[in-house]
Amino acid sequence: MEEKTTVKNEESMQMPDFLSHLKLSGEISRMAEEMQEDIHWKLNQRIQASVRRRYYLKVAAVAASFALLLGLSNYMAYREGYKKQNSQLITIINPLGMQSSLILPDGTSVLLNAGTTLHYPSSFVSKNREVRIEGEAFFDVSHNPDHPFIVKAENIRVQVLGTRFNVKAYQEDKEIEVTLEEGSVGVRLMDQTDLVCIEPGEQLSFHKSRQIFTRREVELGYYTAWIEKCFHFNNTTFEDIARQLERRFNVHIEIEPDGLKEIRFTGDFVRDEQLVQILNVITADGRTAYEIDKQENKIRIYEKLK
Repeated sequence: MEEKTTVKNEESMQMPDFLSHLKLSGEISRMAEEMQEDIHWKLNQRIQASVRRRYYLKVAAVAASFALLLGLSNYMAYREGYKKQNSQLITIINPLGMQSSLILPDGTSVLLNAGTTLHYPSSFVSKNREVRIEGEAFFDVSHNPDHPFIVKAENIRVQVLGTRFNVKAYQEDKEIEVTLEEGSVGVRLMDQTDLVCIEPGEQLSFHKSRQIFTRREVELGYYTAWIEKCFHFNNTTFEDIARQLERRFNVHIEIEPDGLKEIRFTGDFVRDEQLVQILNVITADGRTAYEIDKQENKIRIYEKLK
């Protein structure tokens, strides 16, 4: 009986150890909670670091894009500035009494008649190859279909790709003439888009006061004779003859009375013929005469008294 009691007492003595074990499990739970909180904190730290990295990457991407845009803007500004710096406008003034020739930056050759001014860029950097003329010039245009060649003469534009043609556009003349030797050209007014096209052997005249175009077939030699320093007058008025002689020989010619200006003359003069020889021929019919004032560099054509 006592043993059983003793045994019971031993079991009752072991109960605190079991309860102690239960308390230890509570500590483990608390430690587990602490570990869980620590894990959550570290995980949040990593998440926040990742978010910061993504933010920094976004900022870096925006900064890189801005830097690229700024670089492109600077490059474009530099490029445009370089173009402007390396494409200055050049003006060639060919005086009266002289002819001159030059090669444009694209390889186009130009022959300038007396009293002609040509404006062109030092390099063709835009879509169109544009030049401007006051006077008369013969163009042999270098072919380039991607960059049309445009001649501006007062308020008309002559557009070509590659061809040979003559433009006569003196301010004092009543008409602007475009004469085509080879290829094809289109001509239009500055404020219009429709082109008037001509074929080789044709001439397009623009009457300044009437603002109309006239197309016709012509003898090319009459309109390009100046290249060889020749004159071909075909039913040409004294007034027009006087203007051509003024440009070639750098003199001033007066015709009086005004009625004589409409007298017409037909004749050819070979290369390098002297002014006096030409005057002798055009006044040989006895209706007119001329006198030369060398001191004033002036010639007067007048009507002979009967």
